Amino acid sequence: MIWLAFRQFRMQAAIAACATVAVVVLLVATRHGIVRDPANLSVFQQTIRLVGTGLIGAPALIGAFWGAPLVAREFEAGTHLLAWTQSVTRTRWLATKLAVIAIASIAATAIISLTLTWWSAPIDRLGNRIGTANFGQRGIAPVGYALFGLALGTLVGAILRRTLPAMATALTTFFVVRFVVQLAVRPHLLSPVSSAVPTRLFNPTTEASAATGAWILSSRTVDAGGRTVDSIDNLLAGACSLTRASTEAEFGACASRLGFRDVVTMQPANRFWTLQMYETAIFVGIAAALVAATIWYIGRRNA
Repeated sequence: MIWLAFRQFRMQAAIAACATVAVVVLLVATRHGIVRDPANLSVFQQTIRLVGTGLIGAPALIGAFWGAPLVAREFEAGTHLLAWTQSVTRTRWLATKLAVIAIASIAATAIISLTLTWWSAPIDRLGNRIGTANFGQRGIAPVGYALFGLALGTLVGAILRRTLPAMATALTTFFVVRFVVQLAVRPHLLSPVSSAVPTRLFNPTTEASAATGAWILSSRTVDAGGRTVDSIDNLLAGACSLTRASTEAEFGACASRLGFRDVVTMQPANRFWTLQMYETAIFVGIAAALVAATIWYIGRRNA
């Protein structure tokens, strides 16, 4: 059964393997340029960063092109009538097929995402990798997304029994769930931290602070007494006799002297891997539930 599942999937596996090798070679060959000057990326280096954008969509494509047809195609072709009347049970039939594709999905996404994490490290040190965009392109989270996409596509295909509608539904549902978790769940996986840092309204600084590299969830400017201020420009102009001709540096010096600061609510940069593990566990858990639902559904329906 394993050999049969592999033979049916060998073309997709070969394409995925070639694409993975090509991406890894490209990243390894170009990383020396990133290390040398991460602050000034060339057009070519900026283009390579699109690998990360592609990695966001790859799990959805796994669900649409590998998961959705897995069962739906059998229904459309009528081959499920033969497959389900053999000595191999439906559960083993589905589990074996899913296991083969899941291994390929894990291998491809893990290799690319971890290599991209290594390639992007010099860039991430200048900004952040815990923010909404970079987080899903780094670490182990893409593996969880890939397993979720595969399981989702398989269940949708089993229910709809039509490949194209299943592909469209799986794609849409994947991105809805993915962004709901990103916007509503991830910020609260760990309790956010609040910290007061020098205000950067007028003179953004490169000095390290508690907010360096952090995912800023909210920010407000307060005065020396801790009261939130809205029109800080007028306050500074009156307190320090500043005018429209005054420079941002003068406004910044005045704000610092009077004790104005930013109170930020954030997920600190050092929580990156913890959040990665939590979010990966969430999507792996959802994937396991979807696989169980698919096995139950197929086991109870008539051929």
